[in-house]
Amino acid sequence: MVAFTNSLSTTGRVLLVDDSIIALETIGSRLRESGLEVAMTTSPLEALALATEGPQLFDLLILDVMMPQMNGHELTLQLRAHARTLNTPILLLTSLDSTDDRVTGLRAGADDFFTKTAPDAEMIARVRSFISLGKMRAQLQAQHEAMARVMREPEAPLPPQARVEIIHHTPVMGERLARALRGSPLCGDFHLTLRAPSQQRLTTTEADLLVVSYPVALEGEQPLLKRFGFDEEAPAILVVDEVESTSRRVASFDSGADDYLTLNTPMAELIARMGTALRRQRRQRQLRTSRDRAMLVAVTDPLTGLYNRAYFHEALGVEFRRAQRYKHPMALVLLDLDHFKQVNDTLGHTAGDQALREVSTRLRQTARSTDVVARHGGEEFAMILPETDLEQGLLAAERFRAAVEGAVVKGARGGSRALTISAGVGCYPAHASSVTELIELIDAALYKAKRQGRNRVCAVSNVPEAPVVAAAPPSAPPPNPLERLRRLVAEDLEGPLSATRTAARMLHEASAPGDALHILTAQLRQSSDDVRKELLAVMDELSRNILESRRDSH
Repeated sequence: MVAFTNSLSTTGRVLLVDDSIIALETIGSRLRESGLEVAMTTSPLEALALATEGPQLFDLLILDVMMPQMNGHELTLQLRAHARTLNTPILLLTSLDSTDDRVTGLRAGADDFFTKTAPDAEMIARVRSFISLGKMRAQLQAQHEAMARVMREPEAPLPPQARVEIIHHTPVMGERLARALRGSPLCGDFHLTLRAPSQQRLTTTEADLLVVSYPVALEGEQPLLKRFGFDEEAPAILVVDEVESTSRRVASFDSGADDYLTLNTPMAELIARMGTALRRQRRQRQLRTSRDRAMLVAVTDPLTGLYNRAYFHEALGVEFRRAQRYKHPMALVLLDLDHFKQVNDTLGHTAGDQALREVSTRLRQTARSTDVVARHGGEEFAMILPETDLEQGLLAAERFRAAVEGAVVKGARGGSRALTISAGVGCYPAHASSVTELIELIDAALYKAKRQGRNRVCAVSNVPEAPVVAAAPPSAPPPNPLERLRRLVAEDLEGPLSATRTAARMLHEASAPGDALHILTAQLRQSSDDVRKELLAVMDELSRNILESRRDSH
């Protein structure tokens, strides 16, 4: 018979199993008063069915050790063998207080145990701690299962040896604890490191388990549990205290410690508790790794390994808002593989896939670590260049173009084709005040590069291109020669100024800073800009003079 009670301030769901109705009511009432939802039964077999097949999932299982039909250790083994309760925290409830009983329970798969006479505050603190652990495990397991169905890949194996670090505020005690652990029969199961007290303020660690003294864990300006407690990516933390203290035990569990014991704890029990904490933590790390791998797959293009379009647009929005907030420049580059259809038509789609992978590899190798490189769709790629102005963006785009130029793709049945790309470059805030506007302008610059012959880089132009219109009728007056000249200088399509500036830029990039060529080309680039600006200013002045003289003549 299962008794199910509910509390209005539910914070977790617990299954309590004990063959004593008095014990059930006593412990169950303490749990309910702390705001937990509690299911209770006197039957181990009923508890097994309820936990593995019932309609409710439990955040914590509390099992009595001494029960008819099946004792708590046997029930723990069966629960650990079932997929549904493989990761559910299990606390063993016992009236015994022997080391052998504790070690047996921990080795069976229990996470911890407490005696029926334990103080209420200590029991509730331990239960709360495992409720949090159970919810985190359940979430990780659900994510893991969902991602595994999508990825259909085997789990990554765990490292053969666990990593354990000891951090003690008293060096002598730390050395003594390390010697005792190294001398234990199970020392081959883990690699042990002793940190000096001066290294207590660690912010990251590769350890699977930290064995720390209470002052390191909870005292001082930067207590370790304040940094790592209840963090899903943190190692397991086992607090070792010099004296038994209920208040310090409660404080440790409430701050996220995985376990608390004293230096008087028998070595066999200490090793068993370490094994339990390591098993629990390494399983959580494996679930996190699997989840993170799957999440990376969700934002990655499967053919090229670059970020996909969805991630690119999310990242672009974030980077654009950051550039606006801090008033920093941000460049955006759109690149397109030239004549990609001809690659597919003449060499086959396998060669087309090879071409996309080759271009992706070269772009990734050329980009900075802070750049976001994505496959935008088809044969088009996109790149976000943070902290980059227009001139730097043009240089980067030219490097990408040069990196791809010369790559050759071969067909399965013979034939080959050289690859090139065209690129459009724009910058915030120079060209646009919104993401949509910036993309549209850069897309236009990309097609401009295509029209000009491909295998080149074009920047967004602040002067719009002249629209293509039908030839004027014979009666229409010819275009103003001065206006035609002004448009030519402004756009400078394939003109001498563009050629001069491009040559100067390439020589400037190839030369070493400080040498004569580097200085000369910098001056030449600036001179070409100055000449262009001066010509435009002169023609504007001429235009105004002509218009005024015409008005005066009329």
